[in-house]
This record gives sequence, C-alpha cells and structure tokens, in this order.
Amino acid sequence: MIRLHWLFLSVLGLVALLGCQQRPAVPTIAPEPTEPVVVVVVTATSQPTLAPTKTLEATITPIPTLTPVLTETVTATVRATNVAQATRPPARTSAVQPTQPPTEAAPPTTAAPTNFVAPMVFAPEGKAFRDGDTLKFEFSSVGALAPEQCYRVDMTLGNPNGSGGVGDYWVGLCGNQSNAGDRLTFDVKPGRFRDQANYGTLLVSADSVIPPTPEYVMRWFVTIVHVTNASDPIHPTTEGLSPASASLENSFFR
Repeated sequence: MIRLHWLFLSVLGLVALLGCQQRPAVPTIAPEPTEPVVVVVVTATSQPTLAPTKTLEATITPIPTLTPVLTETVTATVRATNVAQATRPPARTSAVQPTQPPTEAAPPTTAAPTNFVAPMVFAPEGKAFRDGDTLKFEFSSVGALAPEQCYRVDMTLGNPNGSGGVGDYWVGLCGNQSNAGDRLTFDVKPGRFRDQANYGTLLVSADSVIPPTPEYVMRWFVTIVHVTNASDPIHPTTEGLSPASASLENSFFR
C-alpha cells in the first residue's frame, strides 16, 4: 500500500517535470535603437568693453554779410539803365515802298466740262445704202472738247422680218470741234478700210446672227464719250459723258 502511494507520487512528479519542460519559449524581442542624446553646453562669455566714442562738435564758420555790396551794385545798374533810356531818341518807322509793281494774277484756265447735252442728229435718215458705200453721219457739235473727249457713233443692223440684230461703234472727232451747234460729219467706210472706222466687222457678225436676207434695218445714234484706253484705235475703251441722241433709221442692202 505504501509502495503504491510512492509510485503514484513519483508518476505525478514526473508528469509535472515534463510539463514544465514543454512550455513554449517566449520570443526574444530585440531592443529598438535609441536616438543619441545631444547635450548642448552654453558657456556664458563676457563681451569686450568698447572704448567710448567722442562726439565731434560742429564748427561753424561765420560768412561775411554781402547785403550792402549787392544793394549798391543793383542800384547803380538801375540808375545807369534809366539814364541810357532817357538819352536814347525814339525810333522812327517808315512804310516799306514796293520795289516792283504787283503782278496781276493770270486768268484761270477753263477746263472742259465733264458732261454734255445729247447731240442733235440730222442725217442720214430714211435712205438706202449698199455694201461698199461710205456712211456719212451728220450731227451738231456740243461745244469745246478736251483732247480725250470724243464723239461716238453706234450703229445696229436688225432683221427686218423678225428678231435678232448686231451692233458696232466707232470713236472720232476728238477735242475742241469748234462751237456748239456747228454741223459735224463722221464717216464710216466699207470693210476694206481696215485702219479706219469701217462696218466690215458688223456685216460679218450679221451673217452669223441674222438669217440670210438681202436687207437690214439700219439704226444709229451719237454720244459724247471719254476715252479711257486707246490701245485699239478703231474700238477704244470709253465712258459716256452725255445722253444718247435720238436714233435715226435707214436701210442697208447686201
């Protein structure tokens, strides 16, 4: 009985010993580094003693008084000026006489007008012309013209039996042309006169526009124009300076 008691105690002690040896190990935590402590030592030092500075006293130098001298000088100058003005004789002014007689202004130049009344037309009217005839257009002068101002004659050939027609124009009688109301004549020649006003181009155009016909209705009128480009002497570029005259009618046969 006693042996069993000791055996039980021995087993219990052994179990207790084994239990102590199997306890889990506590992990070792590495210590964190600590920041170094900086110690600042302040040592009081004595400031050097500065030598006292000496204050310099301002030295004032008296300036001699100039008032009496200036007063006497100015007074003497004023007196001298008054004396000079009193003895100077008054100036005399005399009228300037012209050395040459005045020049008379030249009379203004009368410029040619830039617009005119419509010319009056006289002939031809109600006549018949054939290819090869010279057409003589007669009308009145509107007065003096400038060199680049001219008369322009417009003529059309129309279809007597219906619509269709062609036209052409010629420019001439430029500049002056005597007095207003004077009778003027403007010639338009057949097509063989290539270097002069001629109706050759007008007939060629009529053949391509109007159906073949032996007769055309011929109409014409006159205006005053300003030539802006004379590179083509037969058909220069123009701008109108007057209304168109009345239109006169004739017949033209091929």
